[in-house]
Amino acid sequence: MPILKSFLAPAAAFTLAVTLPNLGFSAADPLSTDTKKSERKYRATRAGEGALTQQMLEACINLKAEIDEEYEKISASKKEFDALNNGVKKIAAEMPAEAEVPLIEYNEQVSLYNKKLDALKKLETAYNEKSEPYRKKTAQFKKECNDQPYYQDDYAAAMKKTGKSL
Repeated sequence: MPILKSFLAPAAAFTLAVTLPNLGFSAADPLSTDTKKSERKYRATRAGEGALTQQMLEACINLKAEIDEEYEKISASKKEFDALNNGVKKIAAEMPAEAEVPLIEYNEQVSLYNKKLDALKKLETAYNEKSEPYRKKTAQFKKECNDQPYYQDDYAAAMKKTGKSL
């Protein structure tokens, strides 16, 4: 009889320096839940229905590959955001007190800071939009794949068919 295994979720999303919506996800349903209520048909085990089938494992492997692709997309946005965010922080740190410099120079610094801050907010919005598919796919992975038992022979066949692994 093959051995049942389970696998872990992909790496969690990173957080930005500004306030973002929580990227946390709810935990997957425990194995003790009645899977017969689900539309999915699991492989039978000694304890009843509950192990992922080869087709489910293939779907999980493909979903994990999609998650990795989405992560690469948002990583580039994160680097751009971090660079601009560091520039805004530098301007804020170097901004003199109003009384220390002529008013015109101070106003120019404030104007520059506000422009960079606006650009930073636009990047944050773009990042949130780009990361939405990542969050949805990660939630789906956690619900359907994470900590689910499977048979090693099914996993080996799924890896062979997809050419990928988890």
